[in-house]
Amino acid sequence: MNYEELLGTRDARKTNKVRLPYGYFYKRLINGKYSNFVEFYDELSDNISFSDRVRRECEAVEAMTNPTQLHFTPNEGSGGVYAVAVEPGNYITFEQLINDSPSIVAKGDFIHTTIRDLVKLTSELNQQNIQHVCFAPSNVLVRKNDSSVRLLFHGSFYQKLGMEDEMYDGVESYVAPEAMDGMPVTDRCDVYSLAKFINYLYQSSGLPFELKKVIEKATAENPDDRYASVEAMYSAMKTRSRLRSTVLMGIAALVVALVGVGLFFDMLPNTEPVEFVKPVEEPVEEGLLDEGFDPLTELGPDADSAAIARAIQGYILNDSGRVDEKKLREFEAKAEQIFRKQYTAEADRILSKIYNNDEMNSNEANFMTNSQQVMEELVAKQRELSSRSALPDDKAQRIASEIIEQLTEKKKAQMAGKTNYGFQRGSQDAGNTNNDE
Repeated sequence: MNYEELLGTRDARKTNKVRLPYGYFYKRLINGKYSNFVEFYDELSDNISFSDRVRRECEAVEAMTNPTQLHFTPNEGSGGVYAVAVEPGNYITFEQLINDSPSIVAKGDFIHTTIRDLVKLTSELNQQNIQHVCFAPSNVLVRKNDSSVRLLFHGSFYQKLGMEDEMYDGVESYVAPEAMDGMPVTDRCDVYSLAKFINYLYQSSGLPFELKKVIEKATAENPDDRYASVEAMYSAMKTRSRLRSTVLMGIAALVVALVGVGLFFDMLPNTEPVEFVKPVEEPVEEGLLDEGFDPLTELGPDADSAAIARAIQGYILNDSGRVDEKKLREFEAKAEQIFRKQYTAEADRILSKIYNNDEMNSNEANFMTNSQQVMEELVAKQRELSSRSALPDDKAQRIASEIIEQLTEKKKAQMAGKTNYGFQRGSQDAGNTNNDE
């Protein structure tokens, strides 16, 4: 077969067309080279306004240098833009990648890198008042050689055309309800859709417990109940992951230490049980509070959200009714002090449920089960107190993680100074010892 015949064979062989929400993605052979194309559905390309939006988006993303953003050139026909030529590269949809290689989600930092890259580009887009709108697996592309994600068309350019049903046919569940209803899209639409995509990433292994509340909030039906930005959502995810890591690392180290030391002391003569954890009399250093300021007196530990709102309004507004930035910063500092004092006391109480003599004398399985319950209670209490003190959720999560780490280290140090780490010989061994006597 000569060269011309080879080219003819390749030209005759049709590449597979992949269905995207707005058209078909495929490769076309031009002058002996394959090029990427997206051919729009007829119901879209026949709309003159749609063609104008494609041209507008092409201009808007042309200057973007983020590698996650794909660039394209419109192909004009007699009726307008019927297709676009996409920059060179071997791309497939994320849906294809997972179908062909489902195990890839468990490799290295694949999930972390994918989410990080999407958050970074989406944040850049949102700063330019551009929203992607639909992060469906069939609307997120992947470069095949390294599985790095790419985005192409952004939905906010095509809103108000009355064509939501045509553009998002089959992927409606990945689009925020207000966007499907033709309402103006906001950054919170991207929060909703990206959270849906993240949930999809974990469908084979199950969404980690520490991320469930984040995804639940991000996909709330009411946009006002979601995170304000994808960055805020991403920050909450990282904070909760660090919180879980801190607790589990402390528990794991404790289990290893107790098992090893327990086996050693099990060979020694029986001793009286030792209570090794003392109540924390001062869970919070007084230096955490401003001199002369008692936040519990000012707002009260049981203040509801309405009382907090009234306090904020009275605290940060000046005579003209405008926000006093200085007073706002002062209030935020006081809100943090309230949270630190209340959460330290509550975290100390909760952690004492596993750092005690009875718990350490139980078997490892019970200890780990109770530890999981303790972690859930710590997260729930953090959410409750951050809301009560009017502290931003992401900041409260960071502070909570620090407090838990400090308390955990303190309790581990207390136990390290005890003779037998709370382990007691079993009743059978004790009986044998008495008989020997």
